[in-house]
Parts: sequence; C-alpha cells; structure tokens
Amino acid sequence: MNKILLLDLGGTNLRYALSEEGSAEVMDTKKIALDTISNFDDFIEDLINKFNIHSMIISAAGPKVNGVISMTNRDLVIDEKALKVKFNLHKCFLLNDWESIGYSLSNIQDVEIELIKKGNPFNSNTFFIGPGTGLGAALKVQNGQVIPTEIGNTTGLTGSLLNNYLIDDSPSKFVTLEDVVSGSAISSIYEYKTGNSITSEGVVKLLKEGDKDAESVIAGFTKSLAEVISDMALTFIAGNGVYIAGGLMRTIVEFMNKDLFIEHFIGSKKGIHLELLEKMPIGMINREHACLQGNLNFYNLNIK
Repeated sequence: MNKILLLDLGGTNLRYALSEEGSAEVMDTKKIALDTISNFDDFIEDLINKFNIHSMIISAAGPKVNGVISMTNRDLVIDEKALKVKFNLHKCFLLNDWESIGYSLSNIQDVEIELIKKGNPFNSNTFFIGPGTGLGAALKVQNGQVIPTEIGNTTGLTGSLLNNYLIDDSPSKFVTLEDVVSGSAISSIYEYKTGNSITSEGVVKLLKEGDKDAESVIAGFTKSLAEVISDMALTFIAGNGVYIAGGLMRTIVEFMNKDLFIEHFIGSKKGIHLELLEKMPIGMINREHACLQGNLNFYNLNIK
C-alpha cells in the first residue's frame, strides 16, 4: 500500500503519523519539540526516506496564502508545491491547523466529545476554537468546507477582556486577542499579576493546589473565552455548535467553572440573539491528535 505522511506543526511541537492510501486510520503517532529540529526540510526528507512515503499532508499554525504558510509563532515558511517537487511526492497538501481540526469532526464519535452545554442545532455551521500557544479558530459550513480564521491576531476585544483578569489598565504586552485568550496568555497574565514566571500547565497545577492567584487567572480566562465564543458564535451563526480543542483545554475544562462559562457565554443577550445562543451546543473535543486525523480526512476527500 502507498504510505502517507501526516504532519502537524504547532507553536511548540511537531506531531507526525503514518497512514495508507484508502485507510481512515492514523498510525504510529510521534511528538517532537520543534526546538530540537535544526532543519525542517532535512527532517522531512529523513521521514520520507525512512518510511518510503508516497504522499504527504501538513497542517501548520498560520494563514495559508497561495499554497504557502508562514508560521505565526515560528520563523518557518512551508510551500506545498515546492515540497511536492523537492521530494517527488505523488500528492502534497498544506492546511492551516484549524482547517485540519474542522475536517477531523467528520468521523468523530460522540464519546470523544464532552458537552459543556447542551443545545438544539438549527443549521450546519460549526465553529471550532482552541487556545494553545496562540488562539486558533475555524468555521465549517454546510458543504463541508472548512474556513480558517485569524481571530487570534485581531485586537478589538483585548482591552475589554483584560477586565476579566482584574487588570484595569492596558499594558503594552497585551495587544492581540491571543495575548489574553490562549495558553501563553494564562502564563503571561499570571506573571504580570504575581511576578512569577510559570507555564500555563504550571498555573493549572497551582489551581488544583488551591492557589488563589491561579484561581483568579483561570476564572478570568474562563470568562474571556466564553465571551469570545459568544461573539464568534453570533458572527457566524454557528447553529451546529461550538467545539473547543487542544490538549491544554482538555485539562482546563476538567477544572473550570462551567456555570461561570455559560453565564458569560449568554451574557446580556436578549430576544432572538439569546434564543440563538441557547440553541447552540458547546463541546470539548477529547480526541487525541485531532489535526492528524483531520489531515487524513482531508486527503481522503481530495483524492476521490
């Protein structure tokens, strides 16, 4: 069987896996810190030669323009046509990482989704969002197409969301939306409030241990994420629901105050807008390696 190489490049880690032509199964998943890879093309070439790769599909954090992604949080440019030619591949596809998460939903099982809020879907629009190193989001529409966004790099909501963290001024380090709603934001806001530099995972650990500052930061994050999702859900009329993804979020959802989240998701909406939000389900995608599965689903859709 012809082998397919699946890769996902986030802000911190690279994940890769294998599959075969005609298969829906992702196999042999590996995770590698991007900082340990000195040359991306050499790394890819080694994998292609080692596994005798026929085709490849890559998802990466950054906007895709004319088949090229310049990664948002890395000094790395990925060109799908250049890679196809360089490595003599049969097929080479490049996706924004949130495109791939959108495509992963096509074969997801109910047991892989934890509902935060029940709903009553009323159209086919599905919104995906995930605070990780940055803030990624995408919209899946009626025909199954997934449309990635760059909402994490917008600036309109940042000032108002700082209030959720009990920050009254607007420090220059908090400019974009992902500066206040992401894993990196949890870390930087905790440091801003306490003077202690710690990872987002460390803040969640402190939350479990009863740390009041961690509790305040995670509460601010919960409110802010809910308000962003509410605005995006109305912007895109996400009648099929909103789905949150990412390893960090799987941990946070376990401990966050879901009543507080729903309260800020609904906010002060009234009338038809309140009715729309009440109908929209919100779920946490608990599938491991959703991007890699989405890459494979996209590949299978595009070789028929």
